Amino acid sequence: MKKVLTVIGAFFVRIWNWIKETAWIQPLLIVGVIFAVIFSIPSISKWIQSIADNANSAETYYKKYRKSLEGEENSDAQKLIDAIMDNEDTYGDKFFLILVQETCGGCEELQPAVDLLRTKTSRFYDKETFGDFKFYTIFIDQEVDSDLTTTPWQRFIDRNTAFLERSAEVAQNSWYYVNGYLDDNRIDGLEDGSNIVTPTLFLYDITDNNPIEPGISEVMFGVSGPTSYEKAELMSHAWQHIEEFSQR
Repeated sequence: MKKVLTVIGAFFVRIWNWIKETAWIQPLLIVGVIFAVIFSIPSISKWIQSIADNANSAETYYKKYRKSLEGEENSDAQKLIDAIMDNEDTYGDKFFLILVQETCGGCEELQPAVDLLRTKTSRFYDKETFGDFKFYTIFIDQEVDSDLTTTPWQRFIDRNTAFLERSAEVAQNSWYYVNGYLDDNRIDGLEDGSNIVTPTLFLYDITDNNPIEPGISEVMFGVSGPTSYEKAELMSHAWQHIEEFSQR
C-alpha cells in the first residue's frame, strides 16, 4: 500500500512540476479558475439564500417557542396542558397556545402577525391594558423516536380529551362564536380530535382582567385579515376580549 501511495504521489508531483515549468499552461489555468468561480456564484448564492430563508422561516420561528411532544406523559407539551387544565400560572397567567405544523400556509401567514405582537408594535399595543404578550407552540406533525404505530400527536390528543372538550365548550359559548366567527364543524372536529386544523389558537387567561371564566377563554381557528397588521389586531382583540370577542 505504501508503494502504491508513493507512485501516486510521484505522479502528481510530476504534473505539478510540468505546470510550473510550462509557461503557456499557467494563464489557461488562471482563466479556468476564474470561469469556475464565476459559474459557481449562482449556486453559492442559492445555497446561501436557502440557509437564510430557513433561518427566517415561520417553522424556525415557531420552534423557538415550541413545547415538544418528546417524552409522552412527561413531555413539555403535556406539562403545559396539565398546567392549563389546573389553572396554574407556571407558564404565565396569560398566553396563546398555537397548534402549527411544518407545511401550513396559514401558519406561515400568521407568523409575522405573532411577531408584531411579540415585539410590541405600538399601532395596537398598549402595555397598560395589553400586558406582556406570550405564546407557545405545539407542532402536531412532530416526529419522535418511538416503536409505537400511532403518531405522537395522536397519542397526545388521546391523553387530553378533557382539554379538547373544554376548549370546544369555550368556543361554542364564546362571543366570537355568537358574533358569527366560528364554524360548528371546526368546533366538532376539535372536540373529538378528528379534525384539528392548523393554526388553531387557544387563549389562556387567569388574570383579573379576564371577564370570562379563568382558564381557556378564547379559541380561534386561524386568524383572518388581509395583512399581518390586521391579523395582529384581531389577535389583540382576542387577548383583551374586546370587539369581535365581546357582546355587541
